[in-house]
Amino acid sequence: MCRAEAHRLYAKKPIFDKLGVQLFAVLHEHIEAEVKDFWPRYWGGIVVYDQAMQFFKALGGGKLLKEKFLSGFVLNPRAIANYKRAKAMGMDHNFRGEGEIKGGLFIVGSGKTGIAYQFIERNFGDWAPLAEVIEICTQLQESII
Repeated sequence: MCRAEAHRLYAKKPIFDKLGVQLFAVLHEHIEAEVKDFWPRYWGGIVVYDQAMQFFKALGGGKLLKEKFLSGFVLNPRAIANYKRAKAMGMDHNFRGEGEIKGGLFIVGSGKTGIAYQFIERNFGDWAPLAEVIEICTQLQESII
């Protein structure tokens, strides 16, 4: 499901470029075959490996947001719906890697602006609302002008 969201977001790169927004994908583990499959197939931009998982801890207010596969995915109708949505996009998927840490998205403004927007994956496969993300980036860009 991460691949589908990354692909969906990166497909809008021309919009983000026009707004002066730089995109980064942050990985919490480095499995070489998985990284090679992810980049550039699903994400063509900068990929950062966060070995200490500080990005993911920041999303959880200092701790990792984790949920077991059984309770967080198999027994979670929302996660199953999210999986079906990602699968309908025709993206290859697998269940390799750690798989219990939830992710999200930060929009960080320039200078001392700090975090302008935060999206936390509450259910596996939740996606940040793209229109909302673009709107926040547009507002940040307009505040610079």
